[in-house]
Amino acid sequence: MSILINLEHTVEEVNSILAALAERPFKEVADLIAKIQAKGREALASAQVSEPTVAAPVESDAPASDQQPTS
Repeated sequence: MSILINLEHTVEEVNSILAALAERPFKEVADLIAKIQAKGREALASAQVSEPTVAAPVESDAPASDQQPTS
């Protein structure tokens, strides 16, 4: 008999769980990761929220500030 447990987590918490699972051998966690991702997509779609993206650091020659230096 399988017992289903519904848990609620923030996107950040789910990402932390997925990161921890990624440390395990793929064959042990692949199905679980896929299920978590599918449920996350469903939850985001039902909440009408676009999926968050992880922004990679961007290197630029532009000044760090929006204000232009004055002389």
